[in-house]
Amino acid sequence: MNKKNIAQSFGKAASSYDKDAPVQKWTAHLLRDYISNLDLHAQSNCLEIGCGTGFLSEEMVKSYPNFNWTITDLSNDMLETCQSRLGSGPTYHLMDGENPDLTGPYDLIVSSLAVQWFHDLETGLAKLVNLLKPNGQLIITTLGKGTFSQWRDHLQSLNLPIGLHLYPSQSDVKKYVFPKRLIDVQSKHYLQDYDSGLDFLRSLKSIGAQEPNSKYKSITSGELRKALRTLESDGKNCKMTYEILLTHIYEKTF
Repeated sequence: MNKKNIAQSFGKAASSYDKDAPVQKWTAHLLRDYISNLDLHAQSNCLEIGCGTGFLSEEMVKSYPNFNWTITDLSNDMLETCQSRLGSGPTYHLMDGENPDLTGPYDLIVSSLAVQWFHDLETGLAKLVNLLKPNGQLIITTLGKGTFSQWRDHLQSLNLPIGLHLYPSQSDVKKYVFPKRLIDVQSKHYLQDYDSGLDFLRSLKSIGAQEPNSKYKSITSGELRKALRTLESDGKNCKMTYEILLTHIYEKTF
């Protein structure tokens, strides 16, 4: 994945992102509800990775107004959009979350649907774990292996190249090892209706998520039209699954 291209794609999508991101909104609420059940310090030092336009940022700042929040993103346009949403309370910092240039330490690090853009998820998460206080917690959501399974299976049935990224399974992430830490991984599914196959692809572009995997060999416009036409004729109503992996990394106390 080319991080420069990803930053540019999301930057271009900053103005249209909110109206085409129901899954991102749902996932931000999922993460907020999970965090609300944790026992957090009254005044915690907190970091968000990949704020986007601020879905999770807004929920976190509302829920924990006394926390010291540092909010980051790879795209300056996204960061500015988030800042216009939340105002001057948090600290805003342009940063690649996979290669953090902050030192912390943090009581809490959160991220909603951003770390799937890491080149190496386990190594990137390890760098974030290193920014935690001994009893600090890292809680993220990322896309899982089942994401867009309908589109992936359809392209495969037509013997067409698949440009989708290979996301990890729940069991893959559970195997990650971080010294003196435990990891819990939950798998949640969100089924999104699209008016058409083209609407699905347009929605990815409108939120800046159209960047294909590095090994993708582009299909022709004719092949794409055939894939979309046959997808829609299958009576599947262009429903697409998003598998969300809610991952919690915390101190091992025994």
